[in-house]
Amino acid sequence: MASPSSLESTYLAYVAAINQRPFGGLSEHMHATVTLNDNSMPLAEFEKLLSTDIDAAPDMRFDVSMLVADEAKQQLGCRIEFRCTPLGKEFMGHQVRGPVKCMEHMFYQYREGKIATVWWMPGEFVAIEASEVSGGKE
Repeated sequence: MASPSSLESTYLAYVAAINQRPFGGLSEHMHATVTLNDNSMPLAEFEKLLSTDIDAAPDMRFDVSMLVADEAKQQLGCRIEFRCTPLGKEFMGHQVRGPVKCMEHMFYQYREGKIATVWWMPGEFVAIEASEVSGGKE
């Protein structure tokens, strides 16, 4: 198996940071101003979006299931899965009851070693058994 590229390693460090509890922020991984789906915002606003979801589901963990990187263009795409048990009945704008999982597609443009632009394609929530939240993938 080939070793991960520099861009892949950089991205996996970002995923490790968003999985860290307590959530410590992303300044080492993202620019001070980031663009999310064509909406430019300060990094603090992006972090707030993420931390709001984490607060609503503290056991949320992101796992990369597919990763493609273009070192020359400094672009990366992935399919990322998260599993969690939201504390309330509404989570990320969806009505939920109990543990869920979701597959999302993310695309990133890096600049100077940090994420500058994110394109996020949210997925559908699927109900799962409580044992699947911290356990392995199906």
